[in-house]
Amino acid sequence: MSWGLAGALVASLCYGVATVFQAMGARKVERADGVDPRLLMRVLGSLPFLLGTAMDAFGLVFNLYALRQLPLFEVQGIVNTNLAVTAVAAGLLLHIRLTRQDKFAVISVVLGLILLGLAAGPEGTGTFTDTGRWVLLAVSIALAAAALVLGNVYKNAHPAVLGTVAGFLFGVFGLAVRILPSVEPVKLLTDPAAYAAVIASITGFLFFTTALQRGSVNATAAALVVGETAVPALIGLTLLGDSARPGYGVVGVFGFLLAVGGALALARFAEIPADDEGDGPGHDKHEHIVLTHD
Repeated sequence: MSWGLAGALVASLCYGVATVFQAMGARKVERADGVDPRLLMRVLGSLPFLLGTAMDAFGLVFNLYALRQLPLFEVQGIVNTNLAVTAVAAGLLLHIRLTRQDKFAVISVVLGLILLGLAAGPEGTGTFTDTGRWVLLAVSIALAAAALVLGNVYKNAHPAVLGTVAGFLFGVFGLAVRILPSVEPVKLLTDPAAYAAVIASITGFLFFTTALQRGSVNATAAALVVGETAVPALIGLTLLGDSARPGYGVVGVFGFLLAVGGALALARFAEIPADDEGDGPGHDKHEHIVLTHD
């Protein structure tokens, strides 16, 4: 097993467990009215959310390493299997049972992960031109603006819409990290992709947290996974030269579909009923929390 693959696996484990703690923390604070940056300050005052965020940061280090070592589609496919980790962690920490369908979904994720590892080829050497980097920055700004409008103007919009935009932003972050130079950090100050990464990561996290508070919507989890996986993987294959091992292309595609399909199936499991104990302001005993991750 390559070190890049190991890094992606560690990132998936960290992200999956972090989501459980973040959901526990998010339900303890006052619900945001629309997309409110102050929500991040409130949830960061919650110990469970802080623990989850620390695990996110730890996983991010390994995720960034994997992005520099493996094809983008493989890293995104592996990291997004964190929904399987979330399912298992929620069962252990919150005593939620896995149904038969949930177990089949976990098996699908694991098998897909194995096939992705077998099919992984060398990372492509392609990159974005200067124009492409500016386009990436413009896309991150446009997505952030769209999410602000959706969250604050169309407050009754389906949470899956906000989840989709958050997923696209996390996808932009993955692309930006992939094409950033690995030497001469001073160049980062003049690289539009670096600013795209910052904007996409911060706003994506804000919109994800907002969607997490808005209710028990299975489609939000599915939208997030598809948004941050499908488009970046396609760009990696078409523009950055990513590829599978010779003769393993079909295996890689099948593994990718199994892993992401299993993650989407687990999206309906990714809900924690809020009980009376520990509910913060703005929550009632019938509310549900969505458990997903970037």
